[in-house]
Amino acid sequence: MPAADAILFPFMLVWTLICMLWYSLVGLIFLLIPSFLLPKKDVSNEIVLVTGGGCGFGRLFALEFTKLGSTVVIWDIDERGAQKVAKECQELGGKAYVFKVDVSKSEEVYRVADDVRKKVGDVTILVNNAGVVAGTPLLDTPDHLLHRTVDVNLKSFFWVTFKAFAPSILKNGHGHFVSVASLAGYFGLSRLAEYCASKFAVVGFEDSIFQEFELHKRKGVYSTIIHPFYMNTGMFSGVETTQGRLPILTPEDVMAKCITAILTNQRYVFCPANTRLSIILKSFLPPDTLRMSNELLGVNEYMKGFIGRSKDS
Repeated sequence: MPAADAILFPFMLVWTLICMLWYSLVGLIFLLIPSFLLPKKDVSNEIVLVTGGGCGFGRLFALEFTKLGSTVVIWDIDERGAQKVAKECQELGGKAYVFKVDVSKSEEVYRVADDVRKKVGDVTILVNNAGVVAGTPLLDTPDHLLHRTVDVNLKSFFWVTFKAFAPSILKNGHGHFVSVASLAGYFGLSRLAEYCASKFAVVGFEDSIFQEFELHKRKGVYSTIIHPFYMNTGMFSGVETTQGRLPILTPEDVMAKCITAILTNQRYVFCPANTRLSIILKSFLPPDTLRMSNELLGVNEYMKGFIGRSKDS
């Protein structure tokens, strides 16, 4: 270390600690303030693109942003389902556009992204929501399902975010990246190895773009990452939690929290909120403690009745 840097380092350290204490205090205050008291941004002129918007949680994103006056772009491999959602948006008085896309294929993503720019305009709010799950024991899961989960749940984030829409959002200095992850991005679960692996990776991806895009310094560009427990959207049809100790979430309740977080530029959404504590405890408690907790709650039994989404759900 150069002599000048060595002299300045103690002062830099003290200043850094003061700033860290200040930011932590501000963050704690915002955490304690009820969400309805926080100022909310206007999204009525935004162009919102939702991947996997043709059903389930993606459908709710499309409808909620329509109610807020946004122009909605729905991406889905199921064009028929996407058209149904677009019709719902239009019946609410909104503008909705449908594009059939397989987000696991990079060249298709880039081509359709160009079509969106030409026909609709620059996307300003990007909701990476598309996801799939095999839901089978790892040793029984065929390779093509492993590839599908990683391609849709993880690789698509690279194509859709980095290459397709981040450049214009960063250039214009205006926008919001929304990543739908999962609590499975923090906890490994039985019969969900490929799904958990993809969601763990999404957490790393989102943290990385936050740093690489310097979103902590930028004014006007934000990111939100969402971590829900099981929701009854159809994706996890057949899953049952033991005696209701950890009830399956209602997607409408989760969506209300997500929309509030986006409108108030919050970084994280955890549903239920108390799962933050579980994540902290996991970092230092012995593995057997977590195992016993899982046994008490029957966590590794939840997926035994898994059916998944049917074509029409």
